[in-house]
Amino acid sequence: MKKKILLVVFICFATFLLVYSPHINYAFPFHIDEWHHITEAIKLGDGDYTGGGAGYRVGFHLFLFLLSFPLNLIEVYQFLPAIWAVLTGLVLFYVTYKKTNNYWIALFSMIFFASLKSNVNIGGLWFFTSLTFALPFIFLYVFFFTEGIENKNKKQILISLGIMAFLVPVHSISVLFALPFLFIYGLFHLDYVKKEWKFFSLFLIIPIIGIILYSFLNHLSFLGSMGKLFNDLQFKKGWGVLETDNSFFEVYSPIGYLFVLLGIFSAMFYNKDKKYLPYILWTVVTFVSVVYYKLFDVSYLAPFQREFYYFAISLPFLSALGLFNLLKLKNEFIERSSIKYKSYAKKFISLIIILLVLFFAFYSYYELPKSTGLYKLIDGEDYNALIFLKAQESGKVISTSAISSTVYAIAGKEPVGAIYFYGNRTESENFFKTSNCSEKNKILKRNKVSYVLSKSQINCTYSNIYGKNNQTDWIYNVYNISNPIKAVKSKAK
Repeated sequence: MKKKILLVVFICFATFLLVYSPHINYAFPFHIDEWHHITEAIKLGDGDYTGGGAGYRVGFHLFLFLLSFPLNLIEVYQFLPAIWAVLTGLVLFYVTYKKTNNYWIALFSMIFFASLKSNVNIGGLWFFTSLTFALPFIFLYVFFFTEGIENKNKKQILISLGIMAFLVPVHSISVLFALPFLFIYGLFHLDYVKKEWKFFSLFLIIPIIGIILYSFLNHLSFLGSMGKLFNDLQFKKGWGVLETDNSFFEVYSPIGYLFVLLGIFSAMFYNKDKKYLPYILWTVVTFVSVVYYKLFDVSYLAPFQREFYYFAISLPFLSALGLFNLLKLKNEFIERSSIKYKSYAKKFISLIIILLVLFFAFYSYYELPKSTGLYKLIDGEDYNALIFLKAQESGKVISTSAISSTVYAIAGKEPVGAIYFYGNRTESENFFKTSNCSEKNKILKRNKVSYVLSKSQINCTYSNIYGKNNQTDWIYNVYNISNPIKAVKSKAK
């Protein structure tokens, strides 16, 4: 028993190192979505939370806001993806073990889960976003819902309902995507569902909560939001910031897919009770959604990028099932053979197979498509400059669109234009494109800018408050350019 626990601990440790590895030489968040979530969490605490698109993740932002009390959110964020990947892996182990009553399948599922790849288009374990935050809860509600129906256990079904209701304001599409395959699974148990239709009507709570949240954030009546919501749940090509022709191997290894097929085959033909049916349905339905998008440029209930990742997280369970059954078949073959030392042969061949699987599952783990590689919005010098800026009087900041994406999260000040989500990116880019001070001043006045944060010196008549020849960042106070009245008041103080 101790050896089995130690193996789980070792895989948790290895998963942490694997997911954390991109941060070894970089202490800040990689993805613009991560900076966006940090910003919204801080805005929530400042009473400046505007809702809108961000409001559909208010539960996640509340979690980050609460986390910011005991911890420096910026400095600790680099560890959160790895910590959450370990937690999710443990939840998957629990769910798989309960479903199969088999330690090895549960252990293999953790390994295949850790092998899931990440990139900035699809997302993944390298980034701590509302999507990755939702992952352990997805595994849990699917498990409790399907187990509850299979065992006619209302308590388990209510636990599933509770988790789904919790996820609606956290990451609603992490519930929406599952509705088709859970509905199909319910049809296989239609007699029970029809018999307990009053009980199952409780699941209407989920769309009601969703519509209420949607109505509140869009300032619409409950009925008035119905038509708009239907249109908003159609995600056409162009929805995402980055659109690429995604390959199935971007998120999972060829050896992993091979064992998925073996897992599906063994589940369908060797398990007469069909207890693995919901996990097959999960994979098949999300796969169909991905293919449908590739053919018709539209997906429903969840955007293609998210649907693609929901497909990916369904695979480790089936891969683990496939690998275990291969090892089982190998043992049966050895038992029927004339090999003399059968026990040693079983262990030795199992070890070779597992080592080969590990090698091929993680072989291309760090290979990312060129268009979706990691990027760094700031460096250490930028962070120090923004910490300095945080201590200054309130005012709008203009900087490069990359740095601007982090300005509110670190300095607590509004940027003129970030890469996405905030302000007017074009204004920020035009300011740094031109060397004409008169044109720069027009942009400053138009946007009522108080501070300029530049990666190099600016040869205009701006008041330098941060920056020396051995530094790469310069901050200028430009109150006198954009807001002369405020500048006079500031000097009077």
